[in-house]
Amino acid sequence: MACSSTHSFLLLFPLLLLLSMVVDSSSATAPAPAPAATTEMFQKWCRVASDSASCIKVIESIPGIQEVDYNNLAKVSGKVADLCMHFAANKTTEAKSAADTLLAAAKGKPSSCLKACATNINSMAEVLVKLPAGQDDVNAHLTYKDVRAKFKDQKPPACEKDCWNKTSSSSADETAIVNQFHDIWDVAKVGNMKINNIFPWPDSEDDHNIL
Repeated sequence: MACSSTHSFLLLFPLLLLLSMVVDSSSATAPAPAPAATTEMFQKWCRVASDSASCIKVIESIPGIQEVDYNNLAKVSGKVADLCMHFAANKTTEAKSAADTLLAAAKGKPSSCLKACATNINSMAEVLVKLPAGQDDVNAHLTYKDVRAKFKDQKPPACEKDCWNKTSSSSADETAIVNQFHDIWDVAKVGNMKINNIFPWPDSEDDHNIL
């Protein structure tokens, strides 16, 4: 009887091994969903944005943001600020190229929102073009300081204030430019909030700044 059971097991063993390999393979390739705690954290960050739902969506799309070790509190703020600023830099490059193309097509007569958003995007590009490929906390702080200085007289930038969700009469391309700056601005605000955890901005600076 024992011999029969052993023989049956030996016949079934290859099948069981193959089944376990299939299960392991499928679990390894399946994308891991964002933990509920991470989603809740993004919601808290995006309270600084004018549209939290839009902000959460763009923050979740930042490469590497889901892989941050959020249990390592000593490094979270600097890492998130760095990821946000590099993401904003890449998106600003894309937005500037698109805005420049639309400005050229407008032949000196751009709409008010295209002009405002192109100006704000160009201002952001002037700061982020100097962004180092690799940053530490001090460099991140200095970059955000430059962004704050660039926009210190705008509360908020004209593209954000006058054009966000007010572009029903604009073309699809112009609306896309508005949306791009809005995403860039939200990411910059979240990153600024995180770097503030490491290097608090003086109250005197905050009195004159909108980030």
